[in-house]
Amino acid sequence: MIKFFRHIRQRLIRENRISKYLLYAIGEIILVVIGILIALQINNWNESRKESLLEDQLIDVLITDLQLKKEEFLNDLAIGQSILQKSEETINFWEEHDAMDTLHLKSLLGILAEDDWFFNENSPVYATVSGSGLWKQLPNNLTRQIDAMYRVNFGSIKSAFEKQGNYALQAKLNFLAPNHLLNLDTDIKEIQKIVSENDEAFISFIDLFRSGVVRLTSKFEDFVPAIDKLIEDLEYYKVNK
Repeated sequence: MIKFFRHIRQRLIRENRISKYLLYAIGEIILVVIGILIALQINNWNESRKESLLEDQLIDVLITDLQLKKEEFLNDLAIGQSILQKSEETINFWEEHDAMDTLHLKSLLGILAEDDWFFNENSPVYATVSGSGLWKQLPNNLTRQIDAMYRVNFGSIKSAFEKQGNYALQAKLNFLAPNHLLNLDTDIKEIQKIVSENDEAFISFIDLFRSGVVRLTSKFEDFVPAIDKLIEDLEYYKVNK
């Protein structure tokens, strides 16, 4: 192609057809400029495609992180509901029979001793996404949703877990340890006797602990649908951006 244009240019010069040569030269320059513009456009398209792929990957990682949090909340919700069911049955039995049932007694005493309730609201995925160029490209309503989920909702879960740990610590220091109930290898009849002698204190600590579990389970029940909605919005944005 280059040799072809060179031959045309040389023929025009030999024939002293300067005006046509000038037109040809201008045309050749225009072709070169068009070629450069096409190359730049292709390069820009490639860069945009790379950015779009990176954006999709970041969104996918964020969705996966949210799905894991949802699974964690569902597991914790099931545990919380089990605690509420056991404590309710125990309290109802005590109120109706003025006696301590042994069915869930060891389990509830073990739960009262668990003062290491913990939730890590910090997410490396959220930190990476919110600090990336993707964050500026996302719609404002979507960034507000993500912020509210990680900073507000997950933060409130952490606070509820910490309060629950404090309830358990109070029960351990003020009820379990003084009554030698930290070791549950003792015969259940002996444990029942000890608790029955301090039944009002036991029920009060169960009530306190139960109130915290109610608060936690209600948060899980609210936040799981909110996570589903956020995942749905992220997937919609990914497809329709």
